[in-house]
Amino acid sequence: MHCLRIAVLGPLEATIDGAPIDLGSRKQRAVLGVLTALAPAAVPVERLVDEIWGDAGPANPLRSLQVYVSALRSALGEYGDRLATEGRAYRLIADGVEIDAERFSRLVRQAAAEPDPDAAVALVDEALALWRGEPWQDLRDLPLVAPVVVALEAERLTAAAVRARALLSLGRHRELVPWLEPLVEQHPLNEELRGHLMLALHRSDRQADALEVYAAGRETKADETGLDPGEDLQRLQAAILTDDPALRVEDVELRSRRHLPAPVTSLVGRETEIASVVALLREPDNRLVTITGPGGIGKTRLSIAVARGLAADHPDGVWFVALDAVHDHRLVAGAVADALEVETSGGDVPAALKAHLRDLRMLLVLDNFEQVDDAAPLVSDLLAAAAGLRVLVTSRVRLRLYGERVVPLDPLATIDAGPLFVERARGVDPGFDAPPHTVAQLCDQLDGIPLAIELVAARVDEIPFETLHKQLAERQALDLATHGPRDRSSRQRTLRDAIAWSVALLPEELAGRFARLAVFDGGFTAGAAAAVTGVTSADLTALVRASLVVDAGGGRFRLLETLREYAGELLGDAHDQVADAHAEWYRRFVLDADGRISIPAWIKLIDPDRANLRAALERLYVTAHDDTPVGVRLLELTSALGRYWYHVGPASADTEWLPRALALATDADPTLRGSAAYALAICRGEQGLVEEAIEHCRTAYDLLRDGPDPLWAARALNSLASLTHDIGRSEEAAPLLDESIALRRTLGGALPLAIPLSNRASVAVQLGDAATARSCLEEILRVEGDDELEAAFAMMGMADVELLAGDPDAAAVCLRTAVETVMAEDYQDYRLMECLETFAALAVVRGRADLAATLLAAVDRAYADEGSVMVPADIRLRERRTGAALAALGPEARRAAEDRGTALDLQAAVRLARQELL
Repeated sequence: MHCLRIAVLGPLEATIDGAPIDLGSRKQRAVLGVLTALAPAAVPVERLVDEIWGDAGPANPLRSLQVYVSALRSALGEYGDRLATEGRAYRLIADGVEIDAERFSRLVRQAAAEPDPDAAVALVDEALALWRGEPWQDLRDLPLVAPVVVALEAERLTAAAVRARALLSLGRHRELVPWLEPLVEQHPLNEELRGHLMLALHRSDRQADALEVYAAGRETKADETGLDPGEDLQRLQAAILTDDPALRVEDVELRSRRHLPAPVTSLVGRETEIASVVALLREPDNRLVTITGPGGIGKTRLSIAVARGLAADHPDGVWFVALDAVHDHRLVAGAVADALEVETSGGDVPAALKAHLRDLRMLLVLDNFEQVDDAAPLVSDLLAAAAGLRVLVTSRVRLRLYGERVVPLDPLATIDAGPLFVERARGVDPGFDAPPHTVAQLCDQLDGIPLAIELVAARVDEIPFETLHKQLAERQALDLATHGPRDRSSRQRTLRDAIAWSVALLPEELAGRFARLAVFDGGFTAGAAAAVTGVTSADLTALVRASLVVDAGGGRFRLLETLREYAGELLGDAHDQVADAHAEWYRRFVLDADGRISIPAWIKLIDPDRANLRAALERLYVTAHDDTPVGVRLLELTSALGRYWYHVGPASADTEWLPRALALATDADPTLRGSAAYALAICRGEQGLVEEAIEHCRTAYDLLRDGPDPLWAARALNSLASLTHDIGRSEEAAPLLDESIALRRTLGGALPLAIPLSNRASVAVQLGDAATARSCLEEILRVEGDDELEAAFAMMGMADVELLAGDPDAAAVCLRTAVETVMAEDYQDYRLMECLETFAALAVVRGRADLAATLLAAVDRAYADEGSVMVPADIRLRERRTGAALAALGPEARRAAEDRGTALDLQAAVRLARQELL
């Protein structure tokens, strides 16, 4: 640019368009220097004289000054008029004049405010390049120069600090060290520069040198000022000593190895998965790793994070190849070559790739490989040709190549899914807030699929959160997970499209069979899938490989709920036919096992299919009028399940199917109705509705006693007696139980005697009849002694008998014998509650009323957790054995003891009782 430049960052110089100007004698140069230093202010002649001559001026300094100014104007040529006369003053007019010191200051200010560290470094370098030596070095004797030089030197240190900060943020710490070291030596008290040097050394793996720089600075400051280093420097030293991770930043050379997409949002969670895949790829024998999973599960984001973490292991870089737009496997080699910037010149592309990769140590990420699956041999060929190559693939199916390690990616853990939803929701609504447990439920309804979570979260600004939650509970995930960002591929803009992408890769017939799996709720076995939907074991294997079905282990499979919703849409009008087959299969599944295996084994068999059984019940109810008689199949299933519900959740809403089925199937066989009424009775009894339970039991006994199966009549009679006892009518229950025992003795061992004998012993304990109770329990031990669990139950009852007889030590022996066996069994919570009642009574006898209060509080918590209540007989027994002792406890002591118990589950409470009492 055409201008006059005056340079003071070194000897005073002036140039016009780069050509130097002869500024004349030293005094004449000093005149220009003073006007430059004070520009654009007008400088009175008196000030000029004082600055240039001081007290030793010529006889006529004003005349000399006029001569110097005139000569300078002549030397400046067309810019001579920039030296203006204003009365008794002169001024350097800045228009068209560039002063290097001003330019330096301007560049430093711009650099300090520049958010881009690369740009900041460039600005500082430009500013520092203006310095040709010490500023004003040939005019240092002028009085005004000294403070100007001090200010410039301070500004140069500021520029150095700006440059250091920028280089540190860029990871260019290694090149910063030699540049900073002389500056810190020249300015030993500048703690900002010293801190930057310490950090640069630490990041260059020179921790000892960094600490030595700190120590030298501390010694210098102490010697010169008597002070300690500032707090910032002290904190930095402490962080270096502990190798605080917050101090670390990646080396710029490491960054240059990454040829990866830059995510625009943060990755939430997946730390464990990232570490696992990184570790796999660092093992010498694992050169091909495939991350599999359904659409939207986060395979791409995970692969980028893994590749980022492996840059240090691959000197020739980590490279990302997006294959989502490639639909022909023959084009994959070209896509890889384009990403790697390999020149192929239209020749043999695979050969060019092999030649390029042969001597490189590189990680290649091949994303979305499922649609070009036939290109798998290319991957194998590249690995064979380049020993330093590792390949990370993301695909919905594995490549099935030798040496491949497959990493199935699971849905996002709840602990991470919630924060992901909140972060994305606040991206569209900064004020978004919702209870964490509700957000967690919503994420569970979305199967923890990151794409689904992000798409639904992005709609909180248009649909209230409560409405989103409700609609997802009604299985409308596919309708809500839409309207994704326009800059994403179509299959990433809606969850439905992401799933459709996977299903479209299946053979047409398999896609149809996949749709039928929508009828299963909560998972299924291979046998159920084959019988209900025609999906074979081979089909399941293919669907698992395609990430459309999850192998849940233990011989079970499941569909993620979002995939199940999509499968249901595909199923369409065929749903009713498949649902009928599903309901009938599960009806037979339950009935075929009922009574043929032990109760614990039956429960374990049924437990995994509770959701499927609910669906089957709903379908049988809808189609009940197609049965003859009406509702008979529904009644058969509910009757059998009633006994299951009694053991695992007698207070659950599932038990309400029993009265519904009985009300519908009024013309069913009396024996079937009787068994259903019996199941309803025992469940109602556990719900605390004892009077209603007794009525159902009487109905069941009336229907069953004249029927073809006396076994059910015997069961009903025993339950009638037990329920009568439960409501406190022990005198009335005793003869009913005697009748029940007598009836069972006639059945030739078809039904065990242990149950009514145990109930009769309980009634005897209530009535204070230790002899009868002992007789019943001893018979159980004789008859059922080989059954470890039944023997344990009998010994529990015997502990109550010994307490009644006044022998607490014998009671403790009985408990010690029984408890370990009961604790080792599943589905024995009620027995553990009975144990704790007995332990509490023993604690009272031994003077530990506080422990009794703790144990009983744990029992009460268990009742509350399962929605059950204590029956009157048990309340009466508890009060008789522990009431007075608990009442004698002070309110504070009792409250503290009960608080301890409320915090214990049953197993923990029993362990406490054993520790304290046995």
